[in-house]
Amino acid sequence: MAETFFQVTNTLALAAWIALVLFPGSRMVSGVVCAVVVPGVLALAYAAVIGWKLAANGPPPGDVMTLAGLRQVFGDDWVFAAAWTHYLVFDMVVGAWIARDSVKLGIPWPLRTAALVLTFLAGPVGFLIHVVGRIVLRRRVGVDEPVTGPSRERSRGARE
Repeated sequence: MAETFFQVTNTLALAAWIALVLFPGSRMVSGVVCAVVVPGVLALAYAAVIGWKLAANGPPPGDVMTLAGLRQVFGDDWVFAAAWTHYLVFDMVVGAWIARDSVKLGIPWPLRTAALVLTFLAGPVGFLIHVVGRIVLRRRVGVDEPVTGPSRERSRGARE
């Protein structure tokens, strides 16, 4: 049964990641589906499993502040699948931010796609690629400079 939970959560995450890579500029995909809906569903599944395991077994045995203690806790397939779901949730939230940020800043497709794929496969590496690419592009071409124009206050005052 834990294997089924694992397969369902992975399939849901994969489908959302495919949409995110293909349509990073879609507000529905990067701002709703991959930033809120899918991470929310996965977080609910995670909370349900962790709540169930805590209710059934009490606090984790051993010291979870040591590798040996964590190995013991993650020896339970349900806890391991829930822990993997934890990664799926946070990697997707970071990926959704990368997609929105990349599109907003005009980061080239190859760099944006590499950062998204690597965030899915190796979360921190993809995040690092995006942050470094963002810094380099900002320095080279001023990609992150604010758009000039009338401020909100000035344009509101002009209408009144």
